[in-house]
Amino acid sequence: MIRLALAAVVALLSTAPLAAQSVDALAGKRVVVLGDSNTQAGGYVGFTTYYLEKLYPEKTFDVLNLGLASETLSGLSEDGHAGGAFPRPCLFERLGRVLEKARPDVVFACYGMNDGIYLPPDKDRTAAFQKGVTRLVEQCHAAGVKQVYLVTPPVYDFTPKAGEFNYDAVLAEYARWETTLKTPGVRVIDLHTAMRKARDARAEPFSKDKVHFGDDGHLLVARTILAALGVKAPDEPLATIKADPLYRLVEQKRALRSAAWMRHTGYTREKTVRPEPLGSAEADASRLQEKIDALRRR
Repeated sequence: MIRLALAAVVALLSTAPLAAQSVDALAGKRVVVLGDSNTQAGGYVGFTTYYLEKLYPEKTFDVLNLGLASETLSGLSEDGHAGGAFPRPCLFERLGRVLEKARPDVVFACYGMNDGIYLPPDKDRTAAFQKGVTRLVEQCHAAGVKQVYLVTPPVYDFTPKAGEFNYDAVLAEYARWETTLKTPGVRVIDLHTAMRKARDARAEPFSKDKVHFGDDGHLLVARTILAALGVKAPDEPLATIKADPLYRLVEQKRALRSAAWMRHTGYTREKTVRPEPLGSAEADASRLQEKIDALRRR
């Protein structure tokens, strides 16, 4: 029943106006994926890249996963974040270096979960998030990025008792606002609505801690992004995907490049990691891509 419900959600998304987009928006282009801890974990980026490689063997894909845990667009941080060890990082400390060094043609950005700092709705916090989204788009376009995909925040996976505050109301409002944007060179993928529908159709939460979802959540995010690009991914179990040698190679390459490029662009989170050379990472990634291409040609 759960798999059928998820399939129905993705089927609905694939008929939405954004489905007019094509996988050619990504093929042959440098794609950078930005976001917080769920993006840094890499699951949905790996699943998305896997299906692009698998379903379009005649095309080439260059996807860099550069998410950073705890990160915001708003620049806000709650008192005592991480036990008082450090404030939340803000994307704009590193975005200029990411754009300069990676030179993306396409950027995906999924923010919002941390931007309301887990407090009730507040006009100033909302305005800070909206200003951050606008600034992100402006800096990307100024750097030559042709297309920005704003992925609305996932759900805060919490079932409140009567009268109890649910932070998901904040994320739903952030998502609603993003879907109203009509900015040239920007497309909005409404993950929040897709994830809420899927969550309401299943008994178990996607996340054990309300924020960080497991593999099934990451797969839903990937399917939502792919559906928005007009890509119909097969309805198959996680175990089948993870048993595929192609998936394992794609994930190995993703993790290798993500770690190397994070160090190459530098970031501040608890401590400052200053930019360093890429070293052999891209050569190692190219060798993995040769193995990927061999499997794709079978």
